[in-house]
Amino acid sequence: MENKTPLLTPIFELVMCLAQAVDLVSPLVADHHKRTAQVAYGLGLQMKLPEDELRDLVIAASLHDVGGLTRADRLEALDFEYQNPLGHSVMGYLLLSPFGPFKKAADMVRFHHVAWDFGVGAQFDGLPVPRGSHLLQLADRLAILIDPAGDVLEQVDGILQKICSQAGERFVPEQVQALVELAGKEAFWLDTVYMVDLNYLGRRLKWQEIEIKDEEFLGLTNLFRRIIDFRSQFTSTHSAGVAATAESLARLCEFSESDCWIIHLAGLLHDLGKLAVPAEILEKPGRLTREEYDIVRRHTYFTFHILEPLKILDVVRVWGAFHHESMDGHGYPFHLEENEIPLGSRIVSVADIFTALTEDRPYRKGSRGVDALAMLQDASMHHKIDSEVVAILAKNLDRVDGVRCKAQAEAVDEYRHIIELSRQLTHIAS
Repeated sequence: MENKTPLLTPIFELVMCLAQAVDLVSPLVADHHKRTAQVAYGLGLQMKLPEDELRDLVIAASLHDVGGLTRADRLEALDFEYQNPLGHSVMGYLLLSPFGPFKKAADMVRFHHVAWDFGVGAQFDGLPVPRGSHLLQLADRLAILIDPAGDVLEQVDGILQKICSQAGERFVPEQVQALVELAGKEAFWLDTVYMVDLNYLGRRLKWQEIEIKDEEFLGLTNLFRRIIDFRSQFTSTHSAGVAATAESLARLCEFSESDCWIIHLAGLLHDLGKLAVPAEILEKPGRLTREEYDIVRRHTYFTFHILEPLKILDVVRVWGAFHHESMDGHGYPFHLEENEIPLGSRIVSVADIFTALTEDRPYRKGSRGVDALAMLQDASMHHKIDSEVVAILAKNLDRVDGVRCKAQAEAVDEYRHIIELSRQLTHIAS
């Protein structure tokens, strides 16, 4: 897949999108990444870190729990006494490290629950633990202790007492001392409550604009995809199948090479908002309740708004987020009229339904391609989806279904590889 136009973006826009996405998992963790990033930034300044290391620390803090793929994982990590260097940290490292600009931050994330243990924690499993990992753990634990509903300045003494009691054992003494020195500045504490918007850190630090080439950009969107799909074995291949199906249909609709590339990305990211849907709903073996269905219906709204900061993805955002809009105006969540739904969105909609019908779900086996097509044709007759796109699928069913099957088989292998690698790293370290 080739894109002739170079893509330029401030790396912090990528961080903001990902941080917003992973914090959808539960309202209870809504600002945790942002607060941790603010604390880490303050500590990094106090310790006079070089600016490049400070930037990597802020990236790591903004994404440190990305490997907590379920709500239970994330809530468990909110316990101050949580110490599990082999849990979500390893998965976070595996998800982040393939994307070059996040490699150093990924190394920090990998070890951010390793205790200092009076110097033993300078290494873990024979590998050096970055200074940023220990700073990140300190920032993470401090952020957990802050109650934003109360007066943060009234909490300072209690927080410092709790942190200082574990200096040497859990935290690096020099880093705790830096916190003690920093603690006298009211602005530091007030920032953790009133300046949790990541744009604030975006303005304080100098973020280079990076050119993301085709392969690297696909690596970024695949990072988003894995975070979306890897929460469950039942969703582990869905976005890959939608992306391949949508691209195949776009080529048959004679889209340009560039637009085929864009629709592939839209397919990968169309369900980004499903991070706000609990895994127990995604994996429910029976019919959803009305309340559960309403929770699911919100996901396209979140997809649309999470991607807003990333201007280079504007078309991807529209084509992906409108995949549940309907030709009769009764789709969701925007209830767009037929003439307001771009062809790219219509193609992603057909690709999404076709892929969903043909893949196994907890409550049913996947349908054959020909049976799925019959259901799509019925929907098009009732003016729910684009009849011309469905007609193109009908004429090329075997070809399109073959592309989908191949993409999903590759995604299965990738999912199994990541899970097995996570188990291997956990087993070796234990």
